[in-house]
Amino acid sequence: MKTSNTHPGFLFLIIALFILSDMSYSSAGNPVSTDGTVTFSVLTVTNGATYSPKNVLAIWVKDAQGNFIISRKVMAANRKQHLVKWVASSGNNSVNATTGATLPNHQTHTVTWDCRDLNGNLVPDGAYEIWVEFTERNSAGGGAAGPSTKVSFTKGLDVVSLSPPDEAYFKNMSLSYSPLNVGIEDQSPVFTGFSAFPNPFREKINISFTLTQHSFVNVSVYDSKGTRLTELVNEERPEGHNEFSWNGMGEGNRKLDPGVYFLRIVGNGKVHIAKVMLAD
Repeated sequence: MKTSNTHPGFLFLIIALFILSDMSYSSAGNPVSTDGTVTFSVLTVTNGATYSPKNVLAIWVKDAQGNFIISRKVMAANRKQHLVKWVASSGNNSVNATTGATLPNHQTHTVTWDCRDLNGNLVPDGAYEIWVEFTERNSAGGGAAGPSTKVSFTKGLDVVSLSPPDEAYFKNMSLSYSPLNVGIEDQSPVFTGFSAFPNPFREKINISFTLTQHSFVNVSVYDSKGTRLTELVNEERPEGHNEFSWNGMGEGNRKLDPGVYFLRIVGNGKVHIAKVMLAD
């Protein structure tokens, strides 16, 4: 069942499910929580330490009070302990992050964040920080921490687009934040030919789309309350046809109950949302 030609009224309903329940004050006076997407990119540069250009790296999110929110990328495998600031902040928590081995060289890193915490819940509006740390030496056990930096932004109703100045070891940084209700289109120019079939499904749904340009893509599954249940894709994807499948499982390989779910596909700062149904 193809979903790319979604009727505008249906799209409004989808957006409302994500936004209206999370963008208002409750009777208890809880803070506004605007749904949105953050995309952050950075090029790391060697500082000529012991194992240069090999390096381990982490990118994570903190709030303005310094509380750890979530990791988005941890490339270290068995050397995580050398990411001194990340370990102190996260307690070595890489749940939901892209993970991998020690990097052979420096490169551009791109991550997305759906403004949710480790439990998949939308965080309140306010100031947040995207942190980056890498090291080319053994930094644990009292050794000097590697280079690190942070980029601060305010999550709320306004679009944010930042290009921080280059630093010695961090260059070409960019951060964009878009509230989910801004710039949504029935069919984003980044994605064409989107389909999800069979829909409804029982065992597996096949998802495909065409990217009009090479992009970092995140595909996640949410319930009708906007809680993130699992991430399906969080990586660079090539221009052209892309496909993958979802088996109806949430985090921890937990089978979800039958019902309506939403796929949110983010690429190049654009968002596409599709409704799917898991049948009995």
